[in-house]
Order: sequence, then C-alpha cells, then structure tokens
Amino acid sequence: MSLAPEDSLRLNVMLVNVQAIRIDEGASQVHGLMKDGRESCIHLSPNCRADLYIKKVRELLSSNVLGSPGGYPVFLKRWTRMGQANDASLENLLLLGEPEAVVAVTGAAGLTHDLATRAWWIMPDAENARRMLRNPEIAQGSMGKVLAEFLLEFLPFEQEPKALIESVALILQPGLLMPEQRHELWQRGRQKKIFRIGFLKALPHDLPEAPGAHPVAPSVLRSLMDLGALGNPLAKLLAQVWSSQGQGFLASCLAALDHLSSQEAAVA
Repeated sequence: MSLAPEDSLRLNVMLVNVQAIRIDEGASQVHGLMKDGRESCIHLSPNCRADLYIKKVRELLSSNVLGSPGGYPVFLKRWTRMGQANDASLENLLLLGEPEAVVAVTGAAGLTHDLATRAWWIMPDAENARRMLRNPEIAQGSMGKVLAEFLLEFLPFEQEPKALIESVALILQPGLLMPEQRHELWQRGRQKKIFRIGFLKALPHDLPEAPGAHPVAPSVLRSLMDLGALGNPLAKLLAQVWSSQGQGFLASCLAALDHLSSQEAAVA
C-alpha cells in the first residue's frame, strides 16, 4: 500500500515551499506554513484505513526530511523531553508532522523566536507554552506575551495542580502581564489559594499585598539591615522576614497551607 500519486506529488511540492507542517488527522488534511506567512492545505485522498494512510504520510515526510521513513523515532525519542534535540535539526523537526517533534523543539536550548512561532502554529497547547516560557529568550520576546495570554486564559481549565502553579509563576515573569492582569490574578487567589503559590514562587519579594512590617523596634530592624549589608546572612534573612514584604510572604504561605488542595500544592 502506498500514497495516492496525487497526494505524494502535492506533499513533495509542499515540502519545498513551507517551513512548518501540521497534520489534521480527523479531517485528513495536511497544512503548511509558507515562508511568507500564508498557509497552504492539502486535502488527502486516503486509499486505505485513515490511520494507516496518515502513517504513510508521515513516512514520506520523514523520508524527505530525515532520509529515512523510520528516522523520526530512532533520531528523536530519547531526546524529546530532555531539551537535548540537536539545534541544527530543529527546523527539520517542524516538517515531520509529528507532535512529539514539536515538543522536542519547544524544549530545545537552541529555540529561537522564529522557531517558537512556527512550533506554536503547529501545536498551541498549554504544555508547549510552559515549556517555551521557561526559555528566557522566548519569554522576553514578543512571543512571550502570546504564550502568557494563552496560559492566563487557560487557567480555569487547567486540571493539574503542578501545571497550574507553574503556569501562574511563568506568566508572572517581567513584562508578560499588564499590571491590572497581575492584580486580577492575585485577587482570584482569594478563592483559589493555589494561585498564590505561583506568586510565592515567582515574586517572593514583590507580592501585590503586604500587611506591614513586623512590630519590632525600627532601630533593631536598621541594625539587622546594616549587619546584612556587611555580609551577615542571618541578619539579612531576619531583616527580610521582618520587612513588610517578608511578612506578606509568610502570611501568604500560611494562607496557602491552610487550603492545600493536593500533594503537589503541599510540595510546592
């Protein structure tokens, strides 16, 4: 069994003209992102069971891109989720129509803004957004705001506590949210305390609310700060804890501990 000749021809032509490929298995379509930003689409004509035909499509793509129809699993699977995909191969991985290849690209150390944009076009999901926002270069570029907006809107639908905490922490990176968005997110934490854990992780010294400094004598606090400035780590830590922000941090920790919803929240 082989691909229909017209599909084989159109796929080969597509590979010459696009910089990313996405396969819609349900609709039997192959979408391509062209170098000028436009999209192309091939409506497949399966001549066998749909899943087997899609497998043949991926084999053709792999043969052209990697030089082997079975090249993808051997080449990639061990590295995919470890951020160790070869930087030189990242562009090619986005032409395979393989979700796991996109995961490899989003976690690669050599990920660039251009590659992040292509990967997001192929597979816009929360885990890929988190993976890319862990990369400072992506988080600080224009793509960072796109990913942060997606995660912000996805928060009500996130089911995994660990993922929710990380999403909040990641979108709180500097420059990603507007001040009013950050404030609204903090307010949502009044009902859903797990949001506050994300704040504790991302902004331990810059929480939106602080209850005021500890009622210790100002002279004592100044002395501790002076000792801390001279290199005394205990004095520095105690001065930090007794400050307004330090008291806010402790109060937020206690509030979160009183409303633990999962083991992941407790660990965080």
